[in-house]
Amino acid sequence: MADSGPVFAGSIPANYNRYMVPMLFEAYARDIANRIDIPNEGRVLELACGTGAVTKQLRASLANTVHIVATDLNPGMLDVAQKALGAEAAIEFKIADGTDLPFKDASFDAVVCQFGVMFFPDKFQGFTEAARVLRPGGRLYFSVWDTIDHNGFSKLVHETAISVSPEITFMSMPFSFNDVSAIKTLLESAGFCEMDFSVQPREFRADSIDNAVSGVVDGSPLGAEFEASNLMEEGRKAMKSAFRSKYGDGPVLDTMQAIVIEAAKPI
Repeated sequence: MADSGPVFAGSIPANYNRYMVPMLFEAYARDIANRIDIPNEGRVLELACGTGAVTKQLRASLANTVHIVATDLNPGMLDVAQKALGAEAAIEFKIADGTDLPFKDASFDAVVCQFGVMFFPDKFQGFTEAARVLRPGGRLYFSVWDTIDHNGFSKLVHETAISVSPEITFMSMPFSFNDVSAIKTLLESAGFCEMDFSVQPREFRADSIDNAVSGVVDGSPLGAEFEASNLMEEGRKAMKSAFRSKYGDGPVLDTMQAIVIEAAKPI
């Protein structure tokens, strides 16, 4: 498989779902799911579904007769999603590479991907594959993080991580794909039209410093980088100290901002 994004293994998927989803992804999942309007007998393909934050919202917002195919490259993430949502009707879970999709041409009415495109090693190929599996007139919906300067909590995490070791660089990847002009050019080259770019600011909130630390260190590949460098405890302590210094001992409140993109396949 070509899509060799970050590995979410071991206890990371469960901790990601417990901490990171409510802190970072839940509000955006509701937003992107509510944008999708397809026929009651339609089919939706979700790429990089993770632990099912968007999948859950899709099932809640779409007709029960809409068939949802939720895919991810990481089996551990899919396992968590399937355990939480597997009993829901018309949800199919499948391991799949977003840049090499195992689906027929023109087989979906919508393709959705929340915060996953940044990890595709070949983004043009990912967009080309999305266009291929969409029916004429179908739409691609995806979100990316805006620049790290618009994401105060994540910026602090990144600065703290590299202060522990300059080799701890995971946090730079999620914020590496937000040039609207470049994204538009790639989408046009892949055959899309009728593009819309919507900047979506939100409040970041973690109920406590401990939850914020657990999310960052235990629920993301950043913690795996600390562990691989034998810096887990040092990294955990540095995060806790940085969060307490900026946010105090109460809830962690800061800024976050994403860009939600919609694009159509020509009829």
